[in-house]
Amino acid sequence: MCPDKRVRVIIVTDGDSTAQQAVKIAAQELKLYPLILSTLDADRIKGPEITSYILQAPREPVIVMVDDHGIKGTGPGEEIICYLMSQVDKIKILGVVAVASQTRVKGVAVDCSITADGRKIEYLAVDKDGIPIPGEFYLKGDTVEILTRYPEVMVVGCGDPGKMAGFDSLERGAAVTRRCLEYILQGGGKLE
Repeated sequence: MCPDKRVRVIIVTDGDSTAQQAVKIAAQELKLYPLILSTLDADRIKGPEITSYILQAPREPVIVMVDDHGIKGTGPGEEIICYLMSQVDKIKILGVVAVASQTRVKGVAVDCSITADGRKIEYLAVDKDGIPIPGEFYLKGDTVEILTRYPEVMVVGCGDPGKMAGFDSLERGAAVTRRCLEYILQGGGKLE
């Protein structure tokens, strides 16, 4: 049997500078490769270019950050997610860290969420501060609703990376972001 040659990818649905720093710190600790693009590049880059960057990454799993910057409907981040999901012969999506925001959308059902204090809660969504929302199973976020098209993909809910009232601060090693990535690695692929 031939081993899977696809590049393993984790998607994070946020891309602001604080989230980028949190992902960099967490990725360094877990020996992952964060594909960080400048804000200027991220605004105009498309799926084929990101796929090319992924395939050239020096190691894997690769973390790809996507962001709609508050655009209603299907924005650039969601377009990239759709494109990456279509590249099944080249890329294996291990899971998505779905980041909560105050956007008013239906949202996406989560497999679990990681709270601001680092607890894993099954099926329940969290808010932007990483606080569990009682009875809410759909995480509301800027770039997450498109994930309802891909029920086979693991979705881990998270508050705002690098923030969450200091619980995920860079000084604390972005502990919540790291825990989200660890959970996806445990459930979706082996960290080598």
